[in-house]
Amino acid sequence: MAGAEEGTVVIAETQTKGRGRMGRRWVSSSTRSITFSIVLRPKLHADEMSEITLSAAVGVAKTLEKWRLKPDIKWPNDLLISGKKVCGILTEMGHKKDKIGTVILGVGINLNQRPVDFPPELREKATSLYLASSKRINRKRFFQELLYQLETSYELVKERRFSKVLGEWKKRSMTIGRQVKVTQGYRTFFAQVTDVDEKGALLLRTDAGMMERLTSGDVELLKLNQAKPSVGRIGKARS
Repeated sequence: MAGAEEGTVVIAETQTKGRGRMGRRWVSSSTRSITFSIVLRPKLHADEMSEITLSAAVGVAKTLEKWRLKPDIKWPNDLLISGKKVCGILTEMGHKKDKIGTVILGVGINLNQRPVDFPPELREKATSLYLASSKRINRKRFFQELLYQLETSYELVKERRFSKVLGEWKKRSMTIGRQVKVTQGYRTFFAQVTDVDEKGALLLRTDAGMMERLTSGDVELLKLNQAKPSVGRIGKARS
């Protein structure tokens, strides 16, 4: 896909080695889900990469809302309905110096899966539009609307109007204000999310009282009544 024009869409009926962030496996179901990638060539700096991911999340959320669903967005790239994951977004970029070159935007959405279509370990964590609405979803119609919404959000980024996208993202955020566990390689720490900045990075106040700006990493939302381990301050994770 390296030489493909911007806007090229590659859709897969099934995937055998689908993956998400942090090397996690993404499970797709033949005829019951949508899995695709889009080639983008934004003229952005490398530290603005989050704009692409957040704009895609807004595009997906607006599409789900057309089907009268109420998605929540978990920073930076997961969409959930009633606390269960319905969509994952993965952005991978090539860059020259500090400029972004080609971005491959990968999206996987659960449309018509039933519980039996998910592996046992995911049945309590994942959902589909069908399970959330009790209605079968027309894949062609849904995909057409989705591409329109993704393009609309991406055009705002290209026009340097990301602030409008960010406002839409914040309306649907389930991350801002929450206590979280952050993992970056061997480093693990606990913090409270205070905001998302103008470039899409997560702003945190750690348990050690430090302010941090997060552009990458795994963020786990802590349940409201979930106690944090007493050793959970900044440090290396134990093996």
